[in-house]
Amino acid sequence: MDESFDCYDTEPGPETPGQGSENQGSRPYIGISFECCNIYVRVYRKPEDMHYRARCPRCLREARLRVGPGGTSARMFRAF
Repeated sequence: MDESFDCYDTEPGPETPGQGSENQGSRPYIGISFECCNIYVRVYRKPEDMHYRARCPRCLREARLRVGPGGTSARMFRAF
């Protein structure tokens, strides 16, 4: 099953040191809470990629989030 579904920001909070690509040597990542199975995963991407791709480890639903100008600074998302 390759079903994509919507993701949205959780409440934005203060940036935590060590998150994102702001720190040299760190890989950019986001956190996604898969509401389908109540599981949290951390998703990394290559700095040159323009999207994050994650799968729920239980039901294998897919979430894809694009990276682009005018995006959000949120690091946590919920997927339904």
